[in-house]
Amino acid sequence: MAAALSRLSRVRETVAARSLLAVTMLVASAGLVFATPANAGCETQTTKQYCDLPPRPDGTWDRCRIIFGQGIRGIGSHRDTEMRCYPMDPEKSFPYGEPQHYIP
Repeated sequence: MAAALSRLSRVRETVAARSLLAVTMLVASAGLVFATPANAGCETQTTKQYCDLPPRPDGTWDRCRIIFGQGIRGIGSHRDTEMRCYPMDPEKSFPYGEPQHYIP
């Protein structure tokens, strides 16, 4: 019986260590997946980052918004990190809550 409990304890420790390793690798890889282009200007807010790509000849540009993930998957509330890019036009109004200018 003692041997079985000892083995179960080792299995639990191994699973916990592998889970921690998986979470660490996931967080590290998110930085690579959601990395912004080297020539983009960025502005970081508490839970978001906005990056503007170089402007086109007509004065418009693309803006990418990254919303950082929160929580741990499987434990309570969780949201994945997500990225969305969309065109910006200085002649039109900027979305509420976003930088109201081109980010150089």
